[in-house]
Amino acid sequence: MAERKTSDERREQILRATLVVVAQKGFAGVTLRDVGAEAGIAHGLIRHYFAGRDELVAAAFDYAVTAELASDHALLDGLDPVAALAGWLSATPENHYIVWIDAWSEAPRTPALAAALDRHHRDCERILADQIARAVAAGAATSAHPDEDARMLTAVADGVAVQHHAMGIVDVDEANAIVFAAAEQRLGLEAGSLARANPVPARGQWVGA
Repeated sequence: MAERKTSDERREQILRATLVVVAQKGFAGVTLRDVGAEAGIAHGLIRHYFAGRDELVAAAFDYAVTAELASDHALLDGLDPVAALAGWLSATPENHYIVWIDAWSEAPRTPALAAALDRHHRDCERILADQIARAVAAGAATSAHPDEDARMLTAVADGVAVQHHAMGIVDVDEANAIVFAAAEQRLGLEAGSLARANPVPARGQWVGA
């Protein structure tokens, strides 16, 4: 007899199964039938927890990124400020960023996913702004406007990540060098200080992988 699960346990089971399907087929390839097969349940049961496919993929992305960012933040808080900056800005594992890139691609067709993506993008900017403020407080960096600096550096890091993971134009060392140089110039850090402090691997472990 199958183990009886609570409503919360069943919902989490469905979300984790969705992430497995996303890893295999991308967000655009997710179907309730495939998720049901991965979870070992009738696909009709999924509609008791999610109104439809669009709500499901948005909830799965939200579930994974919420856990990922909480883990990242806890890790960064345990590092010295320069190491934390390097850890946040360094290239993340391929399975992490490919999922983000795929979410960006699917978001224009899936409003619920677009909303979750926007919310977590802003979460990432806030985390980086917090780390910049820590470095400034420690006397290791300069920034009159951490929020603005975080937005600019996030844009640089995201663009380089697409070139690294999706296009293969730059390798991981080149990706880090580009982003670190931009951050060092923007924040008044000594050239090469982020590479020396980089606590690889530091962050970006995709929960569903």
